[in-house]
Amino acid sequence: MKVTVLILTKDNEELITNCLNSVKDWAKEIVIVDSGSQDKTLKICQAFDCTIHEVGWRGFSGQRNMAARKTSGEWLLYLDPDERVTKKLRDEIALLPEENGVSAYAVNRENIILGKFLIKGGWYPDEQVRLVRRKELLGWEGVLHEYPKVRRGIGKLTGAIVHLTHRGINWSLEKTIGYTDQEAALYFKAGHGSVRWWHLFLAPIKEFWWRGLAKLGLFEGTEGVITVLYQAFDAFLVKAKIWELQKGKSWKQVYEEVDERLRREGKY
Repeated sequence: MKVTVLILTKDNEELITNCLNSVKDWAKEIVIVDSGSQDKTLKICQAFDCTIHEVGWRGFSGQRNMAARKTSGEWLLYLDPDERVTKKLRDEIALLPEENGVSAYAVNRENIILGKFLIKGGWYPDEQVRLVRRKELLGWEGVLHEYPKVRRGIGKLTGAIVHLTHRGINWSLEKTIGYTDQEAALYFKAGHGSVRWWHLFLAPIKEFWWRGLAKLGLFEGTEGVITVLYQAFDAFLVKAKIWELQKGKSWKQVYEEVDERLRREGKY
């Protein structure tokens, strides 16, 4: 099977080279959909003779749909710059027939977190539908955890993509701000019930129990413990931000009202 690789980029100069190295001698074509890189990302991609399209950001699903429209390739493999295709997966895909009765394939993803491949804690096999037949693709959907809708069935491959994620505590914190904003907004828009004080305890406790104990994440060494606690913190943040949205006032407005009340009370 001949494959076109599609990669979404923006300021990924530290990661893109080895992503491209993992597919350069195997892919029929490499298509880059870039949303405004200011670093050396595009220069690196040009050196690999990639087809480059610069488009405005329209969300992960929108970018993936745009990428599919930028190629005539029959089979599309979607990658992120922090991912690498293993030799086992490349060989497995190469042996697949062009006509095989399915619209897409799911692959395993090996998550390297804080430098360690985590298996426990719900991190593996982390199946992702990434190999898609273009004419069978109805479109990618979802804001945070996007997925492709296809016409027919989805097969399963045994090979894996390596995912170099959670690259340090500060990196994770920076990503968490944006992701929890989006997740909270989605729940709020869907009419999430009122967040009470006990929800702020229950959400992280539930996440800690599931990842740390049910999925044995606490038995993955220091990296596993940090990750379990961090995911519990993430669950707390989502609930807190939903509560924040449910207040219906900006913090600027809240503090203006507090300031005015204290002034009227003669506090200052």
